[in-house]
Amino acid sequence: MYYYGLIGGKYHLEEIAFKVCDILGNGSNNVAHKLLVETAGAETHFGTYKDSTLGAGMGITQFDHLPFEDVKARTRMHHKKALIKSMDIDIDLVQWEELRYNPLLAMIFTRLKYKLVPEEIPELLEDRAKYWKKYYNTEAGKGSVEHYLRNNSTSV
Repeated sequence: MYYYGLIGGKYHLEEIAFKVCDILGNGSNNVAHKLLVETAGAETHFGTYKDSTLGAGMGITQFDHLPFEDVKARTRMHHKKALIKSMDIDIDLVQWEELRYNPLLAMIFTRLKYKLVPEEIPELLEDRAKYWKKYYNTEAGKGSVEHYLRNNSTSV
């Protein structure tokens, strides 16, 4: 069973990640799509784990409220315009709660959050796990590099 509005499992996530990265960029190492799918793997095991914790992150990537507001405030105008032009999505009008059952919006905000990181997305899985821990899950988060690797080494 899949949650968060996901209908086709990991393959659906990969399709969404490619579309989002076609618009917002795949990074100089061409691996942003992998990082997006792996983030969903670490956060919700590709949508198969339903987190019912009150106040927890929203949607397939468990996006927290404060980073959501930060992304809306700091996203560059050309990225906002690209989303409007290609998908008719104005992120300034999106509400945090809308990420709960919309994997596309969750992946867009996840990519935009990673775009705010000055460090390039690493090519290797283990290095992306460290990157996720540092920039997405943060030192205060419950997740670990090992958790990321474990969740992303199994197929769903």
